[in-house]
Amino acid sequence: MQIVKTNKGLMARILNNRVVQHLTYWVVFTIFFAFAWGTYDNNFTKTILVELINLPAKILLVYTVLYFLFPRYLYKGKIWKFIISFLIIVFIASFIQRITDYFIIVENFFPMWENVSILSISQLVRAAVNFGAVLAIPMTVKLMEYLAKVKQNEQSLINDKLEAELIFLKNQVHPHFLFNTLNSLYSLILKKSDQSLEVVLKLSGLLRYMLYETNAPEVSLEKELESIKNYLELEQIRYGKRVELSFNAWGDFNSHRIAPMLLLPFIENSFKHSTKGFSGIAMIAIEIGAKEDELILKVENSKPSGNEKSSLASGIGLQNVKRRLDILYPNQHQLKIEDEKESFLVILKIKLKN
Repeated sequence: MQIVKTNKGLMARILNNRVVQHLTYWVVFTIFFAFAWGTYDNNFTKTILVELINLPAKILLVYTVLYFLFPRYLYKGKIWKFIISFLIIVFIASFIQRITDYFIIVENFFPMWENVSILSISQLVRAAVNFGAVLAIPMTVKLMEYLAKVKQNEQSLINDKLEAELIFLKNQVHPHFLFNTLNSLYSLILKKSDQSLEVVLKLSGLLRYMLYETNAPEVSLEKELESIKNYLELEQIRYGKRVELSFNAWGDFNSHRIAPMLLLPFIENSFKHSTKGFSGIAMIAIEIGAKEDELILKVENSKPSGNEKSSLASGIGLQNVKRRLDILYPNQHQLKIEDEKESFLVILKIKLKN
């Protein structure tokens, strides 16, 4: 079995070797056209010799076009310079072949043919057409390789740009979250609340999660849920009886993973929009569920009267998370935001990985 694998690997390396590929092309090309022209009198030895005599001019033409004209003009978008240079080189190659035909091929292999002038237009065009046949496959292959490389480079640039943007967005989420939490702590300290110490401990746990867990592309959904619970406890300490909170989590959170700090901005906004400028009791209902390969988040909060113009879609945190969703879960998420007269409702569904 090992010998078979070794032989397959050796064969693959040989077939992928560019020198072998080029040699194979020229051998196949020579044999094919030698036999094609040889059907004229069934003298295949003669036509193979003729093809071998004409081969240097054809090789020179092909590699000049592929490795000089392509990178110098075509790849740089200098189309007209490429076309003009290409026609000139084909004409030069055709002229060289006419010299070979006049002094060698016709005299030695086809004495019955009329040896027309070297500058015969019809013969020059015929030679150019023959060169077109030899150029067709190499030019097509080279163009396909170039286009594939361009597409790969474009995709690589897109991926690099998205990754840089994603890092930027995630780095913005952390300060935004930390700013809101520190505000909670500050308000408690001003009130000289005994709960300040508890807030510091909760905040310490959240900062530990942010520093050591969220650098990975994905985290356990269970850990993300735990950070959300800590945040909710902090907010309940901050708002006390001003917020009536309902939280429900269901499903299997152990076997799924999610991008970190993706759900929290929606919950942050529910507190922000339900309590801003409101002295009464705000209502917030949060539901997080995991079923099979789907995560469902529902966040609904009351809307203070007179705050109808406020929009849940506003704010740095929520705009960032929308963009992160587009980058991380393209065509794999559904986000619905309903801005009603008395309430906001967010429904987010994400296809998760196990």
